[in-house]
Amino acid sequence: MILKKISLLLFTLLIITTLYSCSEKPDALYINGKIYSMDNENKVYEAMAIKDGKILEMGTTDEINSNYKSEDVTDLQGATVLPGLIDSDGSIIEFSKNLNFINLSYVKSIEDIKKLVIEKTKTTNEGEWIGGYGWNELNIPESELVEINKSILDEIAPNYNVYLVNAGLNTVWVNSRLMRVIKVDSTTKSPENGEIEKDSKGNPTGLFFDSAVNIIKNNLPVLLQSEMKTQIEKGLNTIAKYGITGVHDRTVGEDGIEIFRNLIDEKKFPIRVYAVISGEDSSLTNTYLSKGPEINYGDRLTIRAVTLDYDGQFDLQDALMTNEYNNDPKVKTPYVTESDIENLYAKALDKGFQFSIKAVGDKAVSTSLDIFQKVNSTKKVGDSRTILEYCEFVNPKDFNRINELKIIPSVRPDICINDLLIVSQIINPDNAATLGLWNSLLSSAGKITTGSDFPFHQINPFVQMYYLTTRDLIDTSLANLANPDQKISLADAVRSYTVWPAYSSFEEDTKGTLEKGKFADFIIISNDIFNSPPKELLNTTVTKTIVNGRVIYDSSKERK
Repeated sequence: MILKKISLLLFTLLIITTLYSCSEKPDALYINGKIYSMDNENKVYEAMAIKDGKILEMGTTDEINSNYKSEDVTDLQGATVLPGLIDSDGSIIEFSKNLNFINLSYVKSIEDIKKLVIEKTKTTNEGEWIGGYGWNELNIPESELVEINKSILDEIAPNYNVYLVNAGLNTVWVNSRLMRVIKVDSTTKSPENGEIEKDSKGNPTGLFFDSAVNIIKNNLPVLLQSEMKTQIEKGLNTIAKYGITGVHDRTVGEDGIEIFRNLIDEKKFPIRVYAVISGEDSSLTNTYLSKGPEINYGDRLTIRAVTLDYDGQFDLQDALMTNEYNNDPKVKTPYVTESDIENLYAKALDKGFQFSIKAVGDKAVSTSLDIFQKVNSTKKVGDSRTILEYCEFVNPKDFNRINELKIIPSVRPDICINDLLIVSQIINPDNAATLGLWNSLLSSAGKITTGSDFPFHQINPFVQMYYLTTRDLIDTSLANLANPDQKISLADAVRSYTVWPAYSSFEEDTKGTLEKGKFADFIIISNDIFNSPPKELLNTTVTKTIVNGRVIYDSSKERK
């Protein structure tokens, strides 16, 4: 008798639950698709229902159509859907500023640069500033590099103020008009730790090196906050075109946070940002460590992490390496001291903040782990989710410590690929054996995240996934790149842009996978990347980007 009553009760509850779920009217339905949830079971669905910015239900098209009705129904027609992509290292403000600049990242000759500058003059009023960034000396023949001077830019853009910054941000190339505007001439002295290059007659050649770059930087036109807000809004919409629904931003300062909040309040901030406060900004760091984390402001902004840069780019000999470099200075001096790292890491743990550190070289990685071990031995660490940014070179002896300390490695695929090509030119070639050990990092940590470091490097997530899964160049196939066994699976490459960055920012309960109850953050893409050759990643485009169930980018409308 008791069993019958229990069975009747359970049946009644089941009926009530079913009726309740069916009574909810979704805001939108997506049907007839191939929806990769990226959940623990790697389930693939055909359809989903969305309500109030979250996923109400997922299932087959028949199940969703039977249980739910909505005026807003999108027939995916077999298209592939992924969770929204999260870039673990990008600068929204710099990206937004650079939208008006020329991207010189892929130029391979002076002629390429000239063509891009000439093209830019066609859409720029005379007398205005033309900026370009990202040209890399390693991609341009040395015979052409020695010819670089103001006259090349004078010839093609005499009536504009032209400045072109290299990828390392330590060289800027300008034309004569710009130098006249900022009053740099033969009498101008080079600053300490910098050089204004001059010819045999003592006249500036148009090249500024190291700290002399600041002469140009400090004279650039400053955008008003209202103009900056407009530019950032434009930048956010452009970022969404790449399927990026979230960014971990390690460069945002107090002014940037204020603009972010204003845009969020005005409902003009379409994506999510996990702001990471720089430890070098001691005032801002102390402010946030004092008042505590700020979680999900306006459903868009979270501030609960602090960071330091221990070292810098390998191609500039700024990475802290165990071996000496071939050229002077042979030993890199770190940007911060071990004491600086130890103090900020300890404070972060005490105040409930996440800590991340940029450590490119193998010595920087090892020393960072030493510091974590030392501090952890004196504190109750808890679920800290400490992040090791870049970790390009890693001594295999450190993999066990990464595992034991529960460190989350965050990698930069295209930077690693480029550095693999130049290791032997800069340092003992044996260092290539410790560069870009993605598979080993994944095995030791259980997860990795991928950051692009946009706008200074390739923002397209599918290009980064191509590097991770093929460990090869885009335009040329090289069989002799070191560590071919360090490529990872496509599923793990996608997780490094979805599941794992959500976890790394303590947001795994709300995003990173497509599951009932989570934010409806997802993208529709042009190819089924899981059933296509790796090269198709390079041809994959985003057709729609959806955040909180709202379409924030639609390629079909862009073409109209």
